[in-house]
Amino acid sequence: MVKLNQVLVASFVVFSCASQPSGSPDNVWLDPALDLRASSQSVVVWFENQYLRSGDSFLEKTRELDGKRRSVVKKEVLMALKTLSDASFGKIEDQLNALEKQNDVRAVKRHWIINGFSCVASEEGLKGIMELEGVAKIFLKQLSSNVSNPDMGPEFLEEIPETRFSIEQVESYPWNIKKIRAPEVWNSYKIVGEGTLNVVHDFGFKLDIPPLAETIYVNEDEIPGNNVDDDNNGYIDDYHGYDFDKETASVNNPFIRRASVIHGNACAAMISGTFATKTSQAIGIAPGSKWAPVISSANIEQAVEWAIEQGADTYSMSFSQPNLGEFRTHWRKVMEHGTLCGVVFISGAGNFAAGPNAAPIPVQMRNPEDIPHAVLGVAGIGEDGVRPVFSSQGPVEWNTHYYKDGRVNKPDFATLNYRISCVDPEGNLSNTAGGNSFAGPHMAGIVSLMFSANQELLPWEVKEILVKTAQDIGDPGFDFQSGHGFVNAFDAVSAALKWRK
Repeated sequence: MVKLNQVLVASFVVFSCASQPSGSPDNVWLDPALDLRASSQSVVVWFENQYLRSGDSFLEKTRELDGKRRSVVKKEVLMALKTLSDASFGKIEDQLNALEKQNDVRAVKRHWIINGFSCVASEEGLKGIMELEGVAKIFLKQLSSNVSNPDMGPEFLEEIPETRFSIEQVESYPWNIKKIRAPEVWNSYKIVGEGTLNVVHDFGFKLDIPPLAETIYVNEDEIPGNNVDDDNNGYIDDYHGYDFDKETASVNNPFIRRASVIHGNACAAMISGTFATKTSQAIGIAPGSKWAPVISSANIEQAVEWAIEQGADTYSMSFSQPNLGEFRTHWRKVMEHGTLCGVVFISGAGNFAAGPNAAPIPVQMRNPEDIPHAVLGVAGIGEDGVRPVFSSQGPVEWNTHYYKDGRVNKPDFATLNYRISCVDPEGNLSNTAGGNSFAGPHMAGIVSLMFSANQELLPWEVKEILVKTAQDIGDPGFDFQSGHGFVNAFDAVSAALKWRK
């Protein structure tokens, strides 16, 4: 799991007085991590009127929407989120523009995935934001890690190579693909992930290796390389994906692991890889699916909004963030709203049960894998069926200002995470690596196959199927090492095909 840099900021008071009218500074909740005297700090602002109005609204909303088609739910929720955003901004746009002209706030980014915005605010700017009508909460925003490594590939592919994958041409596959039972899905149901899009949120990619170039996503509304925002979504040349931290379409800034594995590529190949270079060795669980790379340590709102509007089915996150404090609340709300837009969010469970970075329970699982309901936190086992000592365990605790769940059962499931075959920078399957970075992509590949079998499954129905089909591998029932059990593609897809729709 990739660890994001954290920035420690002094803690100050929380103001809350429910008796005051909306828009009154005394009624605005402030993140204790905010420095009220800072000359400049990044913040995220919530308006009071959110689609999910309270910390316990998510499950209630899923029950309300249960039984509907995913395409219908996505359309309804997306429209509702954007309508709320338009209404709130319509009331404060002039005042916010005035704060910008005075240089009290800058870099304003409006969000609809939560009803709010991000900006950089001075001390006076923070006071001005607190006086805006409808403002309810202000969080200290995490900063970008801005990892810089040598560019290893093109920003976009001028020509997408035809896929070499076909079920009939498969000659072999590594042990993890067999153990997850993906080939049984291909052969029995002729389902290989067609029609699905998997967003891979990671920290560097090389797009031109054959196993991934053949399945890379293409935004047909964008003309690559012309330095124009052709589809008017706010992002120039977002043809394959986007780096939301550096505000560039180039995602070729690889995070190299052990000098020979590009982290993002390794994860993407486990989901959507075709054949290893110059071979007929199948390496991805859903080799007929598409994948899109995104990079973002500080702009999760924009990354998730982009994924939803591109039609994402899964959103895989192989990173882990400690010590976010109250900002965990913001991530959770983004994921809850994103789930209601039809996306299954998946995160590895973390590697903090042993070793130099070991952490105690209940913080072995961190953000985003600790998010209940809206994120599938996935631990793993090796080929021998044994949990590696590093694999993080639950439970976790949720006692923020907004969310009061207390103890939450985690992880949700287990897949594979130890001595996994990985592609190298040339697309060869010549490396092995371990970590829950790889447990999450295995789950994303399985969910991709499930959606390929039944596109109208709701995300919480996907989870229900996974719970019912998971194999108990730990203590009887749910346990804090493997969750509901080990998930395999064949049983999950078989159930998805039979699910009502």
